[in-house]
Amino acid sequence: MPHSFARRAGTLALLAAMFTPHAGALSNVSTWAQEGVAAAQDAGLMPSALASLNAKEEITRAEFCGIAVNAYKEVSGKAVFASGKKPFRDCDDPYVVAAYELGLVNGRGDGIFDPDASIERQDLCLMLYNVLDAAGIEAAAIAGDACLEDYPDVPNIKRYALDAVIAMVDYTVVNGISTSDETTILAPNGTATREQALIMASRFCDAFAKPDSENDDDPSDLPAVEDPSDLWTDPDFILPETNEEKMELVYGLDGVQYQTAEEAEAHMIEIAVPVWRLQEDGSKTTGTAYLQVNQSLAPIYEAIFEEIYNGAEQFPIKNVGCYSWRTGEHSQGTAVDINWEENMEATINEDGSLTPTTGTHWLPGEDPYSIPEGGDVYNAFTKYGFSWGGNAWSSKRDYMHFSYFGR
Repeated sequence: MPHSFARRAGTLALLAAMFTPHAGALSNVSTWAQEGVAAAQDAGLMPSALASLNAKEEITRAEFCGIAVNAYKEVSGKAVFASGKKPFRDCDDPYVVAAYELGLVNGRGDGIFDPDASIERQDLCLMLYNVLDAAGIEAAAIAGDACLEDYPDVPNIKRYALDAVIAMVDYTVVNGISTSDETTILAPNGTATREQALIMASRFCDAFAKPDSENDDDPSDLPAVEDPSDLWTDPDFILPETNEEKMELVYGLDGVQYQTAEEAEAHMIEIAVPVWRLQEDGSKTTGTAYLQVNQSLAPIYEAIFEEIYNGAEQFPIKNVGCYSWRTGEHSQGTAVDINWEENMEATINEDGSLTPTTGTHWLPGEDPYSIPEGGDVYNAFTKYGFSWGGNAWSSKRDYMHFSYFGR
């Protein structure tokens, strides 16, 4: 049957930003580094895998991938979705996979990544330089107070990293190191500690973040948007119930799913929704999540997240994603994943036990990021016709996943 539906117009966004909350603190942080490490943590640059690790120990290749991916999200405002691909035989860390797919890092060859190896300072520069390329940001040539020529060990920079090191020195992302004879060197072949790497990433984001990014979480700075409640006051609107009605709502009378990424992205728009963010002290503050969603469902998504935000639970949302050109409904912008680490996807074994395939656990009532069945998140999505992966199928559980067509 025909439906009158408020289809929203808007500028097509490439990807949606997702939040990274404060991670647990590093241990043994140097006095001089405490302010810089705290700034990196406040910016969401520190992966949870670094929590409680020694700040003064060398950072590994895999660990810096997590920092680089978070830096990419910070300066680009784009989401990074977990991928099921495994480009390396010796590492399936999702941050490493994401960094590889973004073009931030390469392996050693023959399917080897060597995740636990230390990383040279010049390669840290190169990864951050690759972040700029992935984000479409140009590092304009400048000659600040810190010029490359000031360092006597410039000839030690490998050719492949030269442009990257020049850029990071110019923008004071990398500073020199004082030697015992009071000479300041760049030490491109040297390594960096975890605290040094986080501070470098924080400086990088300060230098290259979008001018308005510091206000992204302030709802008062958001442009005025149509009240999603207007949709439900339309006397001609009937919430779709059958699969046929949903198909017509999303795809029109033809009811044909998008076959290519280009076709899909032409039907996506970005929305901003309010969320609660959980702080280290247990308090919750207001934040904003940006989602790239199917334009036909945008008012429904907005209504859902308004209800979650206004719910009694004040359910905290750490990360959330919708559109991604991959398998299933995410490629159509009709599915949402929320807090994926704490709302695992898992296969169901013959004995009824679960084996995680994405994320690590689902502990409603214990972990505040886990989605309880019958809670505010579950009730809001199912109210508007979404299925929950926590009870939709007999072959697996996908507690993070809400889908409009139940797939």
